[in-house]
Formats: sequence, C-alpha cells, structure tokens
Amino acid sequence: MNRVFLWITVFLLIPVLVSAREIKRPVFFLRYDGGVGFEELDSEEGEEAEQTVDSQRHKVTFRIKEQWSNSFTTSIYTAVSWKQYYNQSGDYTYFYLNPNYVWDVSDRIRWRSEFRSKWTWYHDSGNQQNSPVFTSLLAKTEFTFEVRDHLKFIPSLRSEFDLYQDPAKGQQTYTAGLRMESKINSEIRLSSRYRGIVRAPLGDGSEVSNRFNNEFGINLSWDPNK
Repeated sequence: MNRVFLWITVFLLIPVLVSAREIKRPVFFLRYDGGVGFEELDSEEGEEAEQTVDSQRHKVTFRIKEQWSNSFTTSIYTAVSWKQYYNQSGDYTYFYLNPNYVWDVSDRIRWRSEFRSKWTWYHDSGNQQNSPVFTSLLAKTEFTFEVRDHLKFIPSLRSEFDLYQDPAKGQQTYTAGLRMESKINSEIRLSSRYRGIVRAPLGDGSEVSNRFNNEFGINLSWDPNK
C-alpha cells in the first residue's frame, strides 16, 4: 500500500519539473456500464425452457485529465465494478487506480507511462464483505521516435504481477514490443507491430508454467479519397 501511494506522489510531482506556460482546467469523464446474466432452468421434456436472472454487474468509471502545458498531460483513471450472483456464491467487487502521463520531450520524441493497481473484495455466502486483497500491479512505458517525417518507431515495455486467493494461480508477465508507423503518401499508410511476452510463476506456491509467446502483425490501408 505504501509503495502505491509513493508512486502516486511521484506522479503528481512530475509536472513541477515541467515548464508550464498555461495550465488548463481539468477535464472530467464519468461513465456507467451494467449487465444482467440469465440462467436456463431445467424443464420437462416437451416444454419450453425458462430463463431466470442469475447475476448482475455494474461498473462506474471516472477519469480526470489535466494538461499542465502544451507538452505535458496527466490523467488519473479509476473504476469500481461489482458483480452479484443470486443463486450461488462468488460475489466480488474490484477497484482500479490508473495514473498515466504523456510528455512531448521534443518535437520528435514522446514519452508515455502508466501505472495500475487493483484491489478486490471477495464476499462469502453470507454476503459479508472481507478485507480488500491487492490482486494486480501493472507498469508500462513507451517512447515514440519520429525518425523522419511520416515515419515513427514506438518501443514499449510492460510488466504485470497477478495475485490471487489461490497461490497456485500467481503469475508475472513481461512484454516487450515494437511498432512502426509510416505514411507512404497521402493515400497509403503502413504499420507493423511485434510483441514478445514472457509468463512465469509468481511465488513458491505458483503452479503457472513458464511460457514465451511471439505476436506480430502488419496493417496496410489505402484511402483513394485523399
């Protein structure tokens, strides 16, 4: 917990190091999402199956975006979601805290980083709320290098640590990526990406297997109207 608040303090102090010509007013975003799950009841042969409401889910998202200068922008993203089952146990609530920033270091270099922490509350069959469990921590950073007009290279690094009530599911994931974006002419755009993903067990009791995945893709778009 103390480490999380330390990261937040550092995040809030970063703008002090940036020359702010004119700080704009913050921008606020608020969003709600909901859902209802249905379960099909057993029916006798020849009768039409009936459905009943099995669960409901709610999610509230709140974001504050602050532009400290023409080159530096920060935002804090939070989300609260809870799911309730009617005919079984397993109710839970989780909370995200996700600060991030975008810094245009120069005309051709942009630095973007984000940090995310997640807490989960598990509810027992008596619908009693337990203490929050710190279940996930993520850190990601990427640089955008515009090596020449209409040609960008974007390397990125990401690490994520997942903790569960069951120690056997604990895992750590590291991702290294590289994207290339280019504009061949006014009509044609070409982009490609590569990601190398390493997954490993987290903790002595973890039963997660070591894995290494390679992902890549190429995208070509043509707009004759331009």
